[in-house]
Amino acid sequence: MRINAIDRPVRLPARIAEALTREIEEGRLKPGDRLPTEQYLAENFAVSRNVVREAIAQLRSAGLVKSRQGLGTIVADGGDAERGFHIDLDQGDGNASQYVYELRLGIEVQAADFAARRGDAALLRAVSETFERMRDAERWQAEGVDLDIEFHLAIARASGNPLIVDAIGYLAGGMRKTIVATRERSGEVIGEVKRLTLDEHAAIRDAIVGHDPAAAREAMMRHITNAAHRLGYDIFREEAGSR
Repeated sequence: MRINAIDRPVRLPARIAEALTREIEEGRLKPGDRLPTEQYLAENFAVSRNVVREAIAQLRSAGLVKSRQGLGTIVADGGDAERGFHIDLDQGDGNASQYVYELRLGIEVQAADFAARRGDAALLRAVSETFERMRDAERWQAEGVDLDIEFHLAIARASGNPLIVDAIGYLAGGMRKTIVATRERSGEVIGEVKRLTLDEHAAIRDAIVGHDPAAAREAMMRHITNAAHRLGYDIFREEAGSR
């Protein structure tokens, strides 16, 4: 099977999801068919496996595919009552990035807590190894972005909750947008932003690997609120007249 390749636009996961949706809608991928492996899709589209995971998370959220134990990801039956959950990551009021940060707080702080409590040796090793790859990435503006998202996905997997993994995978598109914007906005101070970002991720990693749920929650909350602040968002600012 050969799926037509795509151009390399800014929003790669969304474009890959669109390409796979066409394969489903035009009948080349039928209900019950297994999707090609992440490795195959990554090579076919000339992207990282992380980008493929984001695209598949979008398909799952749209109800077009579903996960089956022992089978992987399969195309859903069009008449399935099981429909996906959809979030519009492009809100028209100009606050989409802030909304993503606020939603991440609700999900990722708890994910870090669960990871510190539940993560087994292999899952925690994946968290540490992903952090180390991000820290050592030569292309901070490119490879580092993929690894940043993969770090958060590794924590989601360590949480032991597959719905958290799906949620972070779906939000990854919005996360990618904010991460890229932060690094582009940093300009001449990119070195300082890189140091701060890595320090924050290291604190999260240390708390989770050290099985300290309280510290993991605090470190994740600090990272997300600081990341929002670097883009000019104060998540906990009180609106005028809200008291």
